Amino acid sequence: IIAALGQTTSTGTSYAIALALDIKVGNGLIILYCFFMVLQMFMLGRKFRPIFFIQIIPVVLHGWILNFFKYDFGPFLALNPQTYAERFAVYAIGVVLISIGFCGTKASGFANYPPDTFCALVAKRRNMQFGTAKLIVDFCYVGATLLICLVAGLDFGIVREGTVIFAAANGVLINLFLPHVEKLFTAVEKLCGVSKSIT
Repeated sequence: IIAALGQTTSTGTSYAIALALDIKVGNGLIILYCFFMVLQMFMLGRKFRPIFFIQIIPVVLHGWILNFFKYDFGPFLALNPQTYAERFAVYAIGVVLISIGFCGTKASGFANYPPDTFCALVAKRRNMQFGTAKLIVDFCYVGATLLICLVAGLDFGIVREGTVIFAAANGVLINLFLPHVEKLFTAVEKLCGVSKSIT
């Protein structure tokens, strides 16, 4: 968002939802991610267990944190990269951190974000890598964002070159980082004598 080179895929869709409904972007993200909970329910049917609703915890926290940093956090409000190089540097750092964050959330075994759990289900059923399923969902986000902008009469600037780069790079980065992050989590679990939860 700060780099203004096009929003990341899920944030772009969340932002489009927020603008269309006149709500904060974090609240738009909560709506979007809850949609993926519904998709999981349809995919799993009777195999969907009540404990899966624990995924709502990181969703709500993510929405609140996003709202705080977008609307209330002074240093971020003051951050204003001017040149394209500065904006791209901010963007690149964000993309890498987001990808590592997704890997950490997935590897923790506590509660993935609903879109990530959905991607894991699709990857398992279609016998593909998680990052590949994530790549497909990222491009679906782009299409959904453009559709919302079209229907709601919003500026298409939400989707720019950064959005397309993120859609292409995020899944690749996840495939790259995930094995290393999982090894790190496994080592920490062995060190602490902790096992992953069933979620």
